[in-house]
Amino acid sequence: MTGIPLKPLKIILGQDCPYHISEEAIQCVKDFTEFIVCQIGLNAIEEFKELNHSREKQGLKPLKRLNEWAVGRACNNILKPETVNDMGLQSNSIVSLGGNTMYTHIDATKSAKEKTLGEVRR
Repeated sequence: MTGIPLKPLKIILGQDCPYHISEEAIQCVKDFTEFIVCQIGLNAIEEFKELNHSREKQGLKPLKRLNEWAVGRACNNILKPETVNDMGLQSNSIVSLGGNTMYTHIDATKSAKEKTLGEVRR
């Protein structure tokens, strides 16, 4: 398997570095970069298969070349994993459907409204 050349990585790594860069440091960056690219490739293939499966459901011909969309989607999946947003209601007070907070010391029930309407009519 041919890998990434070391010289471009040394140039990139040394752009803002005032120190000498060891061969081990460059090799470490090379190995990590190759690992990430390999993971992106595997994930991109899975995304591409899903894309072609969806295209077949729509009656379209499957694509034959791995496209930018699948690779971009794989990069997002690997580098920015989804966070868990479903943690339920975390508020200490009662929240109404409109998003406003209902405080416990305020009467907001139907009977409280009837009392205030009755007092206004008198």
